[in-house]
Formats: sequence, structure tokens, C-alpha cells
Amino acid sequence: MKVNITDVAKEAGVSATTVSRVLRDYPGVRKKTRRKVLETISELKYEINAVARNLRQRKTNSIGVIVGNVLSPFYSIIAKTVEDIANEWDYSTILCNGDENPEKELKYLKILKSNRVDGIILTPTGKNSHYINWMIDSGVKIVLLDRLIKGTNCDAVLVDNENGAYKAVKYLIEQGYRKIGIINGYLDRTTGRERFNGYLRALREADISPDDNLIKNGNFKEDSGIKLTKELLKSSSRRPQAIFTTNMDMTLGAIITIKKMGITIPDELGIIGFDDPDWASILDPPLTVVSQPTYALASTAAELLIKKIENKSTSHEPLIMTLHTKLVIRNSTQKINPQLMRIK
Repeated sequence: MKVNITDVAKEAGVSATTVSRVLRDYPGVRKKTRRKVLETISELKYEINAVARNLRQRKTNSIGVIVGNVLSPFYSIIAKTVEDIANEWDYSTILCNGDENPEKELKYLKILKSNRVDGIILTPTGKNSHYINWMIDSGVKIVLLDRLIKGTNCDAVLVDNENGAYKAVKYLIEQGYRKIGIINGYLDRTTGRERFNGYLRALREADISPDDNLIKNGNFKEDSGIKLTKELLKSSSRRPQAIFTTNMDMTLGAIITIKKMGITIPDELGIIGFDDPDWASILDPPLTVVSQPTYALASTAAELLIKKIENKSTSHEPLIMTLHTKLVIRNSTQKINPQLMRIK
């Protein structure tokens, strides 16, 4: 027969309330009594029913994390960092792969809601604002990571996407490049839109007219980087002098394609990527990048979410935190005379 809290109380010679206080580590229980209760729990092999306890407290000590692409190193770091922070607070983590798909995102939002998670860290597609607002109204705490959703009252942790992209393209222009291609992701996501805006700002500041033939939009995934790089480089007469790729997965796809086509970096093509994966510094040549504080992005979002849960805060103006990027200059570009650049 399964031991319950009443059995523990009877054996220890205390009330069930006292046993409950010991289990929840409440103050006010004498050391001798606490020790006796803990010894009795051990002797009787009493198992705490965490589910029942959490339901009584209307709290599950769990959070959900929905990322854009679980295969991406960027999101792997996000997920691992959030889990580490959550574990420090004694929270469990449920990881979901939204896959940049609004329907999958909505499915996982509903699953997490039915599992009574206390909060969610979401890298949004931007397409489920009505359901997200309903979740917030029903008491689920949500923190957006890396992107915003129009029409939602959510806290968010972002990076300065536009300024990071601007610095990258401005640097290319300062090196002498004029025909600068961009391989970008979804323009309806904060990251894609803002990084594209930074690209355009740098060109216009230098009186360079944007060329539609040099602008490619994909899905932030490696296969997209491969496909769009081929499109940019297939014509020798209209080939860019340099490429700016707006996330690490598309950068990897671009590098793979450039190597397979036998194009030499930076002699025949300069390249800068957004994100600084481990492999960027060991490429030949090492890759110039816009580095974003990925660990800080995830840890800040996790701490913000859990503090919101613990404080049981009511409605307030959304807190938007923006972290800074840094241009890390390596050797994938060179100082050139645009008129003399060698192009196959």
C-alpha cells in the first residue's frame, strides 16, 4: 500500500501540516522535528506527488521553449542555455521545434498550454498573435526571443539587428566593394526585416543603388543558403563582389557552394556572415562576422521569464531589452580597387 502524508505524520508523531511544512521547506519548524520527519520519510520510502502538489499550487515549475530550427547551432545554444538557467531555479524545460512554421508553432503553443507550463520562451513566426494574446490573458507568462510580434504585449530580448547588418555592409563598402549581394531570411520576421534594413541603409549612405539582382530572400536554413548562393553566382557578368549572409545556417550553405564552385575567398569574392559559429574562425580564410551575444540572449530571456513567474507580476508595459552586436574582422574580405577586382 502506498504511503501518504498522513502515514508519515502518524509515524513521526506530528501533524500532517507539519509534514507538509517540512516538505515545502517552510520556516518555523524546529530542527529536531524537521530531522524526525525527514528520517520517517526515508524509512517509509514516502514519494512526493509532485503533480498533485503543483496542481494545488497552480504551478508546474516547467517552461516551454519554442525555437525556429532545432538543428541550427544558434538555437541549440539557446535551448541549452535556457535549460541551464531553468535548472538553477528548479524548473524543467520542454523544447519544441517550431521549424519557422506558423502551424507547427501554434500546435506547440497549444500543447504547452495543455501541459500547464508556467511560461514560454518563444522565437516567433509572427503569425499567431491572437492565440498568444489569449494565452497571456489566461495567465501564461511569455517572453519573446530574437523577434517581436506585432500586436502582442510581450516582454522581449533582442539584438540590434539593423545596426549589426549596417556595420557589416559599411565595412564591405569601406574595403572597396560596390556590388554587394545579400542572402537573407523571411522579411516578415524581425530578424530578416531589420537586417535587410541595415543592408539598405549602408548602401544608400554610400550612394549605392540597391540592385534587385543582388538581393535574395530565403528561409534562414542551410539549404536556402546553398540555393540562393548558386543563384547569385551563376552569372559571371552580374556576379557580386561580396556577399552578406544574415544567419549562420545560410552562411554555411553559402560557404559550401562557394567552395564547390571553385571560387576563391577573398580574391574572387568577399563574404561576411551574421553570427559567429565556432567554425567561422577556423575556416580558410577565417570568416569576418557580425557576432551576437547568443548566450546572453538566452540567459537574459530565461531569467526574465522565471522572475516574471516567481513574482506573479500583473500586467505592465512590455520590457524590450536589446543587446549589442560586434563586427569581428577576419580574412574573408580584402581591401580592393573595385575596377581591378578579379572576377571569373
